[in-house]
Amino acid sequence: MPAYDGITVIAGPCALETYEHTMEMAYKISLVRDAVRNFGIGFGYRGGAWKPRTRYHNHAGEREFEGVREQGLEWLEDVASAYGLPIVTELMSEDDLRHFGRHLEPERDYIQIGARNSQNYALLYAVGGTPFGVLLKSPQHGVDVKEAVGSLQRLGRNRQRVYCVRGQRRFIAPDGQGDAAFSAFLGQFMKGDGQHPDARNINNIGAIRVLREDGYFADNGIVLAYDPSHTFGGKNDEIRRMIGENAIRAVTGYGYGMLEIEVNDRSSHSKVDGDQALLTTVNGVDWPQTNAGQGPGVVPDAGKEPCPYPITLVDIAAALVDYRAAGMELKTDSPEVVSAKSRLGQISWDARP
Repeated sequence: MPAYDGITVIAGPCALETYEHTMEMAYKISLVRDAVRNFGIGFGYRGGAWKPRTRYHNHAGEREFEGVREQGLEWLEDVASAYGLPIVTELMSEDDLRHFGRHLEPERDYIQIGARNSQNYALLYAVGGTPFGVLLKSPQHGVDVKEAVGSLQRLGRNRQRVYCVRGQRRFIAPDGQGDAAFSAFLGQFMKGDGQHPDARNINNIGAIRVLREDGYFADNGIVLAYDPSHTFGGKNDEIRRMIGENAIRAVTGYGYGMLEIEVNDRSSHSKVDGDQALLTTVNGVDWPQTNAGQGPGVVPDAGKEPCPYPITLVDIAAALVDYRAAGMELKTDSPEVVSAKSRLGQISWDARP
């Protein structure tokens, strides 16, 4: 993926579940990439082969789905081969690093270090000894520049390093009751620009400013990414729309060079995070297959035409085309812009490889 003055969008499902769905989503994401590549907008494919979960058992006492593991890396190998998409997928343990070396390409692909492992130094040292690109998530407790630099320093040998800002976890006191003064402050904070009272996490989109002020990021070519999916966390159509709005705002308003977005066109059947996934497009969409029109706890085959209407991956790509075109001094009605948007408009929800 490019580490230049362009933009990169990492898109795909939160977790890999079946081979057919993995390839279907990769195909459609490659169509979006092909439509906008002349504007310096690159695409990669995200999908977790291992998927860490907060709970080991759900409320019914059943084990939570934690991924298809090494088999998923085999599927991602096929994605990269078939569609030329760089891969971004999470590594949970240094013991599994050997699988990544067997199925992925260090000169093309990226190992993701999740928020829970952002200061797991044994894991960071192991990954730092490889030439893979690395996408490091900010911790659940928020962005701390000193901590970020410390983690990135342990990845000094990697081909490229990306620091990805995700939502900050709300304050939780040891007794579970919370601190009254902090809760009052947070209540006011959540009313600020870019926040929403139903969001799962505090929106850290402005953290890019303090990261840029630290010389380590500029001096070492650290790419700054933003993940809106794990900031707003779905829940309803309004917040899913905010995921798309903030993805666009992160680039056009804050200057992030990379986005990581969960995109799943069959989100009503997803085992993981189906409520927060965006759609590739609404062109020809089968609403019951999606999370549209549903609130928390998405029900399979219960989706319906939503209100407000979703912002899709195609919509985000079109907005980035406009943004890049302005920098290239191209008018919105120029042949290049019209052609790119026409190709985006032709992508269908039910497109198959």
